[in-house]
Amino acid sequence: MGLIARALETEGIRTTLTSWNAGIIRGVKPPRGTITALQRGMTLGHPHDEAQQKRVLIETLKLLEQNAPLELVRLDEK
Repeated sequence: MGLIARALETEGIRTTLTSWNAGIIRGVKPPRGTITALQRGMTLGHPHDEAQQKRVLIETLKLLEQNAPLELVRLDEK
């Protein structure tokens, strides 16, 4: 996804993404992104935890307001 995000950015389309896998996401260097400490399959939050999912989504989308490239943002979500 990070490679697709970079390609879209070259066309003027702002992108952001979130991941639980810091190693992989750092390797592809997306223009903007957040990293959580959540488990695989729960990138945005625990099942049925709408408040947590909303927090992660809002923080990730806020990055669209800033020009890329940005350092990845680590969210304190576990």
